[in-house]
Amino acid sequence: MKLLIHFLFERRMIYGMYLVFWGLIFLTFYLYELSLIPFWDSFLFTFFVLITYSFVSFYRYFRKQKQLRLLATKDLQLNSLIFLPKAATLSEQTYQNALRLVLETKNQQQEALQQRQKDMLDDFGLWLHQIKTPVAALDLLIQSGQLEPRTMKNELFKINEYLQMILNYMRQNLDQTDLVFQQISIDKVIKTVVKKYATFFSQKNLSLQLENLTGKVNSDQKWLIFILEQIIFNAIKYTENGTISIAFEKNRLIIRDTGMGIRAEDLPRVFEKGYTGMNGREQQRASGLGLYLSQQAANKLGCQLYIESQVKKGTEVVIVFPEEMHMNKSKLS
Repeated sequence: MKLLIHFLFERRMIYGMYLVFWGLIFLTFYLYELSLIPFWDSFLFTFFVLITYSFVSFYRYFRKQKQLRLLATKDLQLNSLIFLPKAATLSEQTYQNALRLVLETKNQQQEALQQRQKDMLDDFGLWLHQIKTPVAALDLLIQSGQLEPRTMKNELFKINEYLQMILNYMRQNLDQTDLVFQQISIDKVIKTVVKKYATFFSQKNLSLQLENLTGKVNSDQKWLIFILEQIIFNAIKYTENGTISIAFEKNRLIIRDTGMGIRAEDLPRVFEKGYTGMNGREQQRASGLGLYLSQQAANKLGCQLYIESQVKKGTEVVIVFPEEMHMNKSKLS
């Protein structure tokens, strides 16, 4: 009964106009004192046509509502549209096209989310493999009974670094507004990072050269420190002896080391996620996330990273801040 009431209400204009039309004709017959027999004949004939139309329309209306109610009980997907009732009007066709567009967008978003979750799980696997190294080293020290405080402190420091890396990774993936741009002193931020790794410089007997670090850049301090930590710690890891130098020229921050260097065939892929290159595979020291995350962070800051290297001679990493981007070398991708 409720469905019938809705049906009649939706077609109230048709029935209303029908009654108004025949009311006017009846009034015309009445005013001119004409015989009402033709009137009643025509009225009954059209009324029969209207009733027939109503029965057919209500049957179609009933089937359409049944289909729509069935769809409403399910999780609507793009392939569910084949079960939609056939559009009877241009408006219905427009609504169905709009629904199709919404579902296509929803599917694309779901696929992107699933791919993103898969990527995060893969990256977490890489990170987990990397953090196992210092954990295993600590376990070995404990089992051997050789509890050297300095060695244990170094391994704990590495664990903390990897935990900080995964935290920054999560921030990059989940928080797109975590940026506070301000004028940052290059000298201050470099010394903050170098001080953090002072123990490793001393342990490996590496010399450090700081050249012309006067100047400021407009950037986010937290993310700039993260980038510098990854680059400087990489320089320490892959330099057994020699020098690490840091210089600031115009808007280019240059970090050089005299380490083992990177093979030419590995250079184009050093910023790829999960790529460790020959050095990482041989030394078992890399997760393939550090430089990838650094480049992602640099993009957020409007900076660019460039890298040049020669095997057994060393590596040079350049951070180019926005104002001087156009004056620098071609980017290695």
